[in-house]
Amino acid sequence: MGEEESQFLLSLQAISTMVHFYMGTKGPENPQVEVLSEEEGEEEEEEEDILSLAEEKYRPAALEKMIALVALLVEQSRSERHLTLSQTDMAALTGGKGFPFLFQHIRDGINIRQTCNLIFSLCRYNNRLAEHIVSMLFTSIAKLTPEAANPFFKLLTMLMEFAGGPPGMPPFASYILQRIWEVIEYNPSQCLDWLAVQTPRNKLAHSWVLQNMENWVERFLLAHNYPRVRTSAAYLLVSLIPSNSFRQMFRSTRSLHIPTRDLPLSPDTTVVLHQVYNVLLGLLSRAKLYVDAAVHGTTKLVPYFSFMTYCLISKTEKLMFSTYFMDLWNLFQPKLSEPAIATNHNKQALLSFWYNVCADCPENIRLIVQNPVVTKNIAFNYILADHDDQDVVLFNRGMLPAYYGILRLCCEQSPAFTRQLASHQNIQWAFKNLTPHASQYPGAVEELFNLMQLFIAQRPDMREEELEDIKQFKKTTISCYLRCLDGRSCWTTLISAFRILLESDEDRLLVVFNRGLILMTESFNTLHMMYHEATACHVTGDLVELLSIFLSVLKSTRPYLQRKDVKQALIQWQERIEFAHKLLTLLNSYSPPELRNACIDVLKELVLLSPHDFLHTLVPFLQHNHCTYHHSNIPMSLGPYFPCRENIKLIGGKSNIRPPRPELNMCLLPTMVETSKGKDDVYDRMLLDYFFSYHQFIHLLCRVAINCEKFTETLVKLSVLVAYEGLPLHLALFPKLWTELCQTQSSMSKNCIKLLCEDPVFAEYIKCILMDERTFLNNNIVYTFMTHFLLKVQSQVFSEANCANLISTLITNLINQYQNLQSDFTNRVEISKASASLNGDLRALALLLSVHTPKQLNPALIPTLQELLSKCRTCLQQRNSLQDQEAKERKTKDDEGATPVKRRRVSSDEEHTVDSCIGDIKADTREVLTPTSTSDNETRDSSIIDPGTEQDLPSPENGSVKEYRMEGPSSFSEDGSHIRSQHAEEQSTSGRFDDCKEFKDLHCSKDTTLAEDESEFPSTSISAVLSDLADLRSCDGQALSSQDPEAALSLSCGHSRGLFSHMQQHDILDTLCRTIESTIHVVTRISGKGNQAAS
Repeated sequence: MGEEESQFLLSLQAISTMVHFYMGTKGPENPQVEVLSEEEGEEEEEEEDILSLAEEKYRPAALEKMIALVALLVEQSRSERHLTLSQTDMAALTGGKGFPFLFQHIRDGINIRQTCNLIFSLCRYNNRLAEHIVSMLFTSIAKLTPEAANPFFKLLTMLMEFAGGPPGMPPFASYILQRIWEVIEYNPSQCLDWLAVQTPRNKLAHSWVLQNMENWVERFLLAHNYPRVRTSAAYLLVSLIPSNSFRQMFRSTRSLHIPTRDLPLSPDTTVVLHQVYNVLLGLLSRAKLYVDAAVHGTTKLVPYFSFMTYCLISKTEKLMFSTYFMDLWNLFQPKLSEPAIATNHNKQALLSFWYNVCADCPENIRLIVQNPVVTKNIAFNYILADHDDQDVVLFNRGMLPAYYGILRLCCEQSPAFTRQLASHQNIQWAFKNLTPHASQYPGAVEELFNLMQLFIAQRPDMREEELEDIKQFKKTTISCYLRCLDGRSCWTTLISAFRILLESDEDRLLVVFNRGLILMTESFNTLHMMYHEATACHVTGDLVELLSIFLSVLKSTRPYLQRKDVKQALIQWQERIEFAHKLLTLLNSYSPPELRNACIDVLKELVLLSPHDFLHTLVPFLQHNHCTYHHSNIPMSLGPYFPCRENIKLIGGKSNIRPPRPELNMCLLPTMVETSKGKDDVYDRMLLDYFFSYHQFIHLLCRVAINCEKFTETLVKLSVLVAYEGLPLHLALFPKLWTELCQTQSSMSKNCIKLLCEDPVFAEYIKCILMDERTFLNNNIVYTFMTHFLLKVQSQVFSEANCANLISTLITNLINQYQNLQSDFTNRVEISKASASLNGDLRALALLLSVHTPKQLNPALIPTLQELLSKCRTCLQQRNSLQDQEAKERKTKDDEGATPVKRRRVSSDEEHTVDSCIGDIKADTREVLTPTSTSDNETRDSSIIDPGTEQDLPSPENGSVKEYRMEGPSSFSEDGSHIRSQHAEEQSTSGRFDDCKEFKDLHCSKDTTLAEDESEFPSTSISAVLSDLADLRSCDGQALSSQDPEAALSLSCGHSRGLFSHMQQHDILDTLCRTIESTIHVVTRISGKGNQAAS
């Protein structure tokens, strides 16, 4: 609009015309009313309705343009310092009581921005008018409802935002801030919210609100009755802190987590924060005026403590609280702690602040523990444990972690307070009524168990009476849990509590005496059921922890089995058989290794405690299970944890798969083995880790059966069947057990050996070793076992023709293998790599020659063996020379005072690989290995059996000898599966035993006596174990005596894993040399006999 148009409208007094028009539409009645006829009235009404609809549609836009036009005309009428409006126009705009035109269109919310410009134009160089208009705005706010007052607050905001501008503009910000408190009583929430928006934007508003805190903080933050007002006051306090991140993170919640912890603030911001925080701390003494629930309710102090908690950004703020500690205590006790109020949110907010102000601040903790009044009364706090009321549960979930957290912080700092609190009745109440509900109060239960750990912690400087207090606390708490817990639902509490409380045998026996085994069995049954549900995969960890507690409790009873109360408690545990069966159903490839090993450990302990019961029930079940898998044509279901070369990295992703039903499946069929031993070290280790503990458990069953003289035919069948399955693992548990039995003279052992030799699976076992697992013979235990039993079952293993064919094949393979590798045999490393395979083949050949004398041997055998022997000796000499040279170098460096270098063992790359592999295996499985005595270390075989095994023993000063497993690759390429499937043919063995006798005599040497004294088997013989446990034979149903540890039963299972000792591994070339010499001797002798027979 141009200048001429504006002047024209002003001359027509258009402003007053528009004002009167607008105000006229707001009038209660129209003074100009015409009388119309009925018909005309109806028509007029219809027309008016239509027109009114059109007017309503276009009215807002039209009126907004009208206000904009009025503001423009007013500004166009301005001379240098005055408005040149006519008196009529000026009166229309500013006349009347309370500025009716301004009030009306502001209330209607019509173009507030142009209204603000209109006020600026009217009030320039007219401060008095500005004051009157501001007064009108606040008067309107006071009279109107909050919804109707919104446009006025919007206009106030626009007036406050105006800064600078043309000269003569009134100080609207000062006028507004001076009048805001006059209307805050009428509309406090909106006024506080408006101020919270203004303080970060307007420095004058920020300074004015900050300086007047004493006038409004208590009034609106603590004393006001409406929660909305108190919350608005808290947000206004937050807005005073000049930090965007500080303001944005504030929430009026009661969480223990402080989002502002370690929040970086500028020095100026910190000063403001401390100014606000100090004012709030000063109100602690007056806060007790608002805690009477009958008068003020239970939530008045929540925003107050929430904001103070939010202010704790560093230790500085926590130390600022120290001088106000007693004000807080007097507020808490007794007015908040003692009244029987189910959900007192004031108490919850106070405790949350108190906990946070004490966390990482020992100075504030000392204020508590050094005040006898506080320590005497702090444990008294009303808590309602109504687990069915959701409001109470939610309240306790927020309040209890802070309360028990404060008590924990005090206990961590004060041993005296710890002892005092441990004996308090309310703590026992909490253990009994809160910890069984861990799902409802996770934070509180965690803090209570932390307290429990502090209550039983022992220090070196403790007095006898303090130690007695700890014992009494544990006894009281354990008894409380055994009485009040429901094992079917409270397994989490039981696990957490027993994991802390059961430290000694005395503690564990208390569980046994008070039906604790039954309680834990109930928990196990529930977890076992949940474990096999697809939605309950989270209980695996609980199962493992519960079984570890089971194991510790059962182990604690072994030294006290002669006590009647222990025996009676175990007899009352009637669920033990069912428990053991359920443990067995967790042994499958769907269970993670930690769960399988935990089950097997507990099963071992059960067998040791009650051998007769479990031999009678478990052995038939196990034997039937293995036979079922062998004779069934149904494909076996394999879980994600079964060793598999291709899916090694996929196990983690499949860990939530569950078996279709509980099942025992630890069977290893030949078709399930992906590669023979020695081809893949990682796969070999996985197989061993998976199956070893189970095979050890079967071995333990056999040992216990021997001690109890309960070695039944079923157990014999189970033993040989599991051994046959374990052949790919090269475990020597079975050979060691039966060799020892063979050396005893008891009637039971003779009967067992007879049953063993009659079992067709045993013949398959022998045949499999000679056909497919000849490197297994490198283990001296296995080789000794074969010398004892091959003669007994030779007719079942091979027919005479098959034996001759196998001997011929062995000889041919030996010659071919040597010829294929002859070009590389000058290298000692290559010889070491092939030595295991060669040594196994040569031992197999010697065994076969001991039971069958062929008519003619390959004439190239002896020259080949002689050449091989020569090259092996050359390599040995090279090795010895290198060792001597290294020794001289080390001695020279030692003489020069240099730091001696670590000795490097001269061996092949494969030996290093094997050593590291075995080291990992021993580390992974050391927890499940049965302990061995120092006399159980592997020694050498008798020279009667094989001179190739003779060697010097390590000196006793060397301590325990590390054991290694030889994993040499097999040297045979022929497919022996069809041979294994053939049935053994019966044939006469006349004349064979004489040949065998000659073979053994041939191997005798001048060290025979010494070798027999230092035989492979440890000094702890079966007969010795039997004599130690003779009392068991007359005590059916009783457990083993305390003199029979599991170590005595397993008899050094460490080297039963088929491992060479360090000396044997290091001297594999020397062993091979001795074996070659022995074989040459035997072959020469047989060849000589054949020549004599031919002549």
